[in-house]
Amino acid sequence: MKIECPSCHLTGNINEVELPEQGRRLTCPRCKGEFYVEKPAPPASRAGMMNSCPACQYSTFTDEMFAVCPKCGMTAENFQAVARKQKEREQAARDQEALNRSFRNPGLIAPATELSATVPAKATQPVEVIGGICLAVGAALLFYGVTGLLHYYSRDWQAELAEQVLVPVSKLSVFFKLGLIPWLVTLFSLHLAWSAYSFTKLRDGALQWLTQSAWAGVAVAVLYEIVAFVEWARVSSSTPTLSYYAVGVLSSLFVSALLAAPFLVLLWQLQSDRITRAFQKIHLLSRSDRNST
Repeated sequence: MKIECPSCHLTGNINEVELPEQGRRLTCPRCKGEFYVEKPAPPASRAGMMNSCPACQYSTFTDEMFAVCPKCGMTAENFQAVARKQKEREQAARDQEALNRSFRNPGLIAPATELSATVPAKATQPVEVIGGICLAVGAALLFYGVTGLLHYYSRDWQAELAEQVLVPVSKLSVFFKLGLIPWLVTLFSLHLAWSAYSFTKLRDGALQWLTQSAWAGVAVAVLYEIVAFVEWARVSSSTPTLSYYAVGVLSSLFVSALLAAPFLVLLWQLQSDRITRAFQKIHLLSRSDRNST
């Protein structure tokens, strides 16, 4: 408990537990004056008592309790206030953890009107980065596909038909040779660019569209290499050996893996917990903002 000299007003702390029931006469170390210290009356109940101080960690290590810490002077009321604040912090942490878990299950997400006060309705960095990269890839593939179509319809297929060959060449075979891949790449690039744009704008179904585009990219990469392998086998030696074809197959598999690798990485990112939670959270807030306006 805290004490004060009535003469010079020097303050200090003493252990009220060690005070006798009748009190004790003390001598001030500054002014040498004597004064009497009475032992405080015990509280009516033990509700305001404690045997361990949360501030200075002082403890009696027994069942004996005190209302005021004899070391730092903290009262039981302050102790209860600290305990209440600690419980409030723990409850806030549990509520935040429950909210984070709810983003993994859209059925448990709180109403968007409650979340919009703390979370801005705009795309997070992972969503913006993935959408921007996919837009750039879609634009590059669109340029490649349109260039191939221009070459095909301008002169390539006509040149193929005009060649003097022993076996007649049809327009369909020329299309599969020169026009199929440019058409596939062009259509795929349009779908990829639109899905990426919708993804950055947080539109309904954009995450599923971009996932479908990633799978389509894997399929186009494999089909592209299959067409290349068929053309390679067509112009190969008249007497190819088994090892010759084995080398071609291994080479085609390796190139297919390289071409499909970026789309497989995209699938892995889209299916990650970080992307799905961020997109679901922001998409819900965006829908709420649009509905409110």
